[in-house]
Amino acid sequence: MLSNSERSSAARSGSRMMHGGYASAKPLTRRQSDTFNALVDTFIPAEDGWPPAAQLSLAPLAAQYLVPDDGELSLYPNFRVSEFFEILDRRLPGLADLTNDQRVPLMSAFEDDDVATFRRVLDFVYYVYYGHSDVVELVRQHTRYGKDFHGRPQPIGYDAVLENWGTRRPSADRGTFIPTNAVLRAPQARKAGA
Repeated sequence: MLSNSERSSAARSGSRMMHGGYASAKPLTRRQSDTFNALVDTFIPAEDGWPPAAQLSLAPLAAQYLVPDDGELSLYPNFRVSEFFEILDRRLPGLADLTNDQRVPLMSAFEDDDVATFRRVLDFVYYVYYGHSDVVELVRQHTRYGKDFHGRPQPIGYDAVLENWGTRRPSADRGTFIPTNAVLRAPQARKAGA
C-alpha cells in the first residue's frame, strides 16, 4: 500500500491517478470555470457562512473528477470531459452572466428538458462541493452530527484508483430480501416461547 506522500508523488508524475481525482485532468477554460461556479452557487447559494464556489476554487477540483475521453466511463464519476464541457458550453450558455434569480428559470428549463442529465449534474455538484475540505470542516463545526462527517464518499484510505470504479456491477444473486411480515420465527424459538 502506498503512503499518502507516495500516492501524491505518483499522481503528480502523471503515471497514476490521485485518489479523489485524475492527475492529468484537462482544466476548465476561464468561461467554463465561471459557468461551473455559477452552477454551484445556483444549487448551493452562499449564505450563513457557507462559501461560494469561486472562494473554494471548485472548478479546478471538479475538472479532476471528469473521466478522460479515452477512459472507461464508470458508475461514478460518470461524466467524460467532453460531455461535461459541452454541458457547460452549450446547455448553460451565459449562466455566469445572470443573477441567481435569473439562473433559476434556466436551470428549471434544463431540468424539464433532460431530467437524467440534470440529476447527474446536480449529484456531481453536490459531490464536489460537500467533498471540499473547507466545507467538510464547516459541516463538522456547525451541524448537529457533523463531528462524524468524513467528507465525500469513498475513496478514503484506499490505494485503488478511479479508472476501474464501478465497471463491474454486483451479481444479481448476491443477498436476499424477505419482507418483514414474511419473516418467521425459528422452530426452536417457537418451542422456547410455547
